[in-house]
Amino acid sequence: MAEEFLRDHPGLRPFVLSDVQLTGTEIGCGAYGKVEEVVVPVGAAAKTIYAFLREAKAAAEFERECQLMSTLRHPNIVQFLGVAFFPESRLPALVMERLLTSLHDLLAPDPPPSSGAVTPLSFFSMALKCSVLHNVACGLAYLHERSIVHRDLSARNVLLNSEMVAKIADLGVARIVPRLRAAATMTTGPGASVYMPPEATAPTASNIQMSKYDTSVDIFSIGVVAIFTIGEIFPCDPLAPTFADEKSGVVVARTELQRRAEYMRYVNEQLRACGQLRGDHPLIRLIQQCLQNFPSKRPGISEVLHLLEEARAGVRDDGSERNKRELVRALQTQPRNQNLERVLRDLVTEDAHLQSRVQAKDREIAQKDEESEREKQALRQELRRKEAEVARAEETIRREQQQIQEMRQRETELVQAKDREIAVLQQQLGGKSASYTCQVSGPGLTSATVNQPTHILVQLTDSSGRPYSLPLNVTAQLELVSKATRTTTNESLVSVAMTSPSQFEVSYTPVSRGQHKLRVQVNDREINGSPFTVTVYPDPRQLGHPVRTVTGLACPYRIAFNSHQEMIVSECGGHRLSIFDIRGQKIRTFGSLGDSPDQMILPAGIATDDTDNIYVSSCHKLQKFTSSGELTKCIGRRGSKEGEFDDPRGVTLYDNEVYVCDRNNHRIQVFNLDLNFVRSIGSPGKGKCELYTPFDVKFDTAGNMYVAELLNGRVQVMDPSGQFIRVFSQEEWGIQRQPSGLHIADKYVYVSDLSGDCIVVYETSGQFVTTLGRLGEKEGEFRNPLCITSCVD
Repeated sequence: MAEEFLRDHPGLRPFVLSDVQLTGTEIGCGAYGKVEEVVVPVGAAAKTIYAFLREAKAAAEFERECQLMSTLRHPNIVQFLGVAFFPESRLPALVMERLLTSLHDLLAPDPPPSSGAVTPLSFFSMALKCSVLHNVACGLAYLHERSIVHRDLSARNVLLNSEMVAKIADLGVARIVPRLRAAATMTTGPGASVYMPPEATAPTASNIQMSKYDTSVDIFSIGVVAIFTIGEIFPCDPLAPTFADEKSGVVVARTELQRRAEYMRYVNEQLRACGQLRGDHPLIRLIQQCLQNFPSKRPGISEVLHLLEEARAGVRDDGSERNKRELVRALQTQPRNQNLERVLRDLVTEDAHLQSRVQAKDREIAQKDEESEREKQALRQELRRKEAEVARAEETIRREQQQIQEMRQRETELVQAKDREIAVLQQQLGGKSASYTCQVSGPGLTSATVNQPTHILVQLTDSSGRPYSLPLNVTAQLELVSKATRTTTNESLVSVAMTSPSQFEVSYTPVSRGQHKLRVQVNDREINGSPFTVTVYPDPRQLGHPVRTVTGLACPYRIAFNSHQEMIVSECGGHRLSIFDIRGQKIRTFGSLGDSPDQMILPAGIATDDTDNIYVSSCHKLQKFTSSGELTKCIGRRGSKEGEFDDPRGVTLYDNEVYVCDRNNHRIQVFNLDLNFVRSIGSPGKGKCELYTPFDVKFDTAGNMYVAELLNGRVQVMDPSGQFIRVFSQEEWGIQRQPSGLHIADKYVYVSDLSGDCIVVYETSGQFVTTLGRLGEKEGEFRNPLCITSCVD
């Protein structure tokens, strides 16, 4: 067994001792092992691992403790002697010096003494208490000088020898951390929770979190040890960390403030008893400073030593040497099994606390199960209701389909009757059919809008140009053309009404956008030009529902999309660009605050070209990046000359040229794709072809340029040669409107209104359509919208 263990843990070989004999007397126990007396060597003890903890974690803790303690030599650190293997237990043991007792056992409450008898605590004077705390601080100073954090400092791990010299033991959970109190990562759990600071304790029993720790963890722990030592408080009494409620009898958690207040009361009583109590006593300051919630506010170990030395110097001579001898004599005359009885009492108390916490957790789980069952029941009821609604809807659809089939049957019968009438008339005319000509006109001949009725007129004339008077059968059908398969599907029913014997009105209401074909037939023959291509545009009065929301942005300013439908956002407040995939997940971020060519200050306008290069207007400059964020070129500085800028905003690419809104220079500068200056458009003013604070620029399919002038309160339109076309009407806007962003889709222009908290919609002809949204944070509401765009047509 020894060879197998050493093969798995070769780091223990140099420390193996031979001829170590156990007495079989257990003198202590911990989370991972027990401590027993040994016969050889004299004055030693052996710490073994529990058999039920024979696993990788326990063995690793044991090996680390051996390696760590072998490097330590200090009068206030328990001396490491070596490692031994015992056939009886078949487990490794750590051999160390044998000490008299622990601070935990010294503070443990004894049974009521007989008349005239005294307990060991009777001789634990204030001078001895200060001496013990000073010993502990010296041991910690030695560890901290070597960048070692104990992490499990408690009264159990402070051992006392026959001279009442305190020594730190049990380094099984110690960690070596970088110097200068650099923070390292620790899993919550090591150490008794009453000794651990807030940053090293989990908020719930089932939520183990990762915390940052440094040497300040030990500083907090020595403050708690000082409370128990000076106040003669046993760490497992009802004050730490739970108590039984007087009314219900349930063990509940004691708040940190309650524990601190009662601990300090015990400390004050002990200091008052020896005449040492005063508001600025060094021990009071020591405890208050060590128990700070924030690690940065706790003192260093050198400050702790200074306060303890000041406290020792202020303690009057109370016969400490005599008290020390009497204390040692009292401890040596105690029954051998008294320590084990105390440990048993501790375990019983801790078990009661754990049982209470388990019961509370069981009640919490039962409550959650009950709530979950109620939610499931509600969901099942909702599902049944939805299924009933679906069944009713299916029945309604079935009846409507039956009615449509009956209507089509009647229409077929009417058509057949008309055909028979036409045949009779043709026979009356000698079997000859008079010729006719069709003329088609109306708004629905080339374009339409979703869910809005439209129509065309079919005018029939004879060869001489007079209205055609013979009976005719006119039919029409609207079909949606699929872009993917180039197939057509019936879009909706189309109605045909005869307005006069020679004129028919074809009315239809499309239900989806895209390319459609309108077929018109007279006597089952398509007229000239049929099928007509009709472009159906979306209804601009209906704002789409949000597909997704992207949060966590620092003042988003402009949005652009690349060829992969990835969304690029200029974060003005973060001085960077962030790129998201089509699901809204962040892919990467580049850019930082600064004046260097590849840095940004308040990035505003962004645009992309066919190769996914990104063009960004930042503070008085224009930058070009690759899709991966590598700077290609940077131009500009503050000024009004060619290639200089004063607060540039919107950026747009059109016909392989880059258009930049030079806001405070009241112009639009044009560059080629290599950022070489080409020309400048506009001059300061509020007249035709003049610009005042241009904020965004866009182009329609005809090459006309649309400019949003923020402080001019208008959208100005110019043709490709720069000639004035129109200004969008401001009557629908009001006086205070500020156009900040533009987007052109189909035949509509969408204008984001910064001060009006809405989107204003126009036709490209300048005709006002509608206003979308209002001030608010709900669906379809806005607050200072800066831009508007789309990733697909």
